[in-house]
Amino acid sequence: MSEETSSSLLDRVFGPKFKAAVPWVFLGYFLLTLYPIVKFFIPEHYMRLGTFSIYTLDDVKKENPSAYRKYLQENNQQVYRLFSQLASTVILKKEAAKKGVPVEELTKFGKNYEPAQEEIIAAYNQFKEEPGLKGKPFAAVQNEIVKYLKAVQADRERQGLYQRLREEYNTEIMAPELPPPTRVAIEPSENPTIGPADAKVTIVEFSDFECPYCAMSQQTTTALREQYKDKIKWVFRDFPMDFHRNAMFAHIAANCSIPQGKYWQYNSLLFQNGRKLEKQNVINLARQVGLEMNSFNQCIAQEEKIKSEIESDMQAGQSYGVNGTPAFFINGILVEGNMPIQNFTKIIDEELKNN
Repeated sequence: MSEETSSSLLDRVFGPKFKAAVPWVFLGYFLLTLYPIVKFFIPEHYMRLGTFSIYTLDDVKKENPSAYRKYLQENNQQVYRLFSQLASTVILKKEAAKKGVPVEELTKFGKNYEPAQEEIIAAYNQFKEEPGLKGKPFAAVQNEIVKYLKAVQADRERQGLYQRLREEYNTEIMAPELPPPTRVAIEPSENPTIGPADAKVTIVEFSDFECPYCAMSQQTTTALREQYKDKIKWVFRDFPMDFHRNAMFAHIAANCSIPQGKYWQYNSLLFQNGRKLEKQNVINLARQVGLEMNSFNQCIAQEEKIKSEIESDMQAGQSYGVNGTPAFFINGILVEGNMPIQNFTKIIDEELKNN
């Protein structure tokens, strides 16, 4: 059949309008198939400069490997939490179906628990100096303590049930493997130190006395020094944040305790009073820790000189990648924020094994 005959046949069967529409149909089909192809090759997350310069997470990995690793770590933690919540939901449904009861029947945690009077008194004695209880008689807070103890028991039962069921149902949560941590070369400094100079592991802490997360992290840092003793050297470096208006003077005062050999006692006291670091209270705390006040006052009179040394610490921290506090470098491996002790021990144990 000739092209002309074929064309005439199309005209007779579909009409000339169809013939005219054919190229547009093919164009539409081409565009529809083009989109998924382009979508496949262009990443979901990217930065574009100009028309053709596309930057992806691979470029972030090359330019800033520590930030990229932190992104992966946080993403992994979020993935773990999501799957953990899903696991709890699915397992409870399976267990309820197996026992032929509603899910709610399995989650009445703590319903049969009533704390003994001895437990209530012990909890009061443990927490009576804490904010909210300080200065209040036992009778005034007894009901509050009972509610707290019941909540603790309910949480114990909840965690115990989930742990048992996850083992029973052979639950496993997997996340992408993290790349090796980036190691930063930290230059030696003349900062306050605990531990032997030749320790296999050196931990450099950049911190701020007025930072609440720094204060909370001190429980972990104290536990680490107690656990590892002379296996680690701990170095404290000043990093008072600009928006903490009392922090700079507190760090100046702390540096003025170094010549009297009471830096670490004063350091601990400043963190304990992180919400009350007005200048006069910082001076009162120096007196409380037993500093000789004439020498101390002469030192803080040289405020600008000491401030310059503190700012050198801050500049060094920024060059190592410190953007906030607290920040810890374990043999140059960065741990940011008020992290659980396991985040530290995992790295420390690995460093002790390999060095």
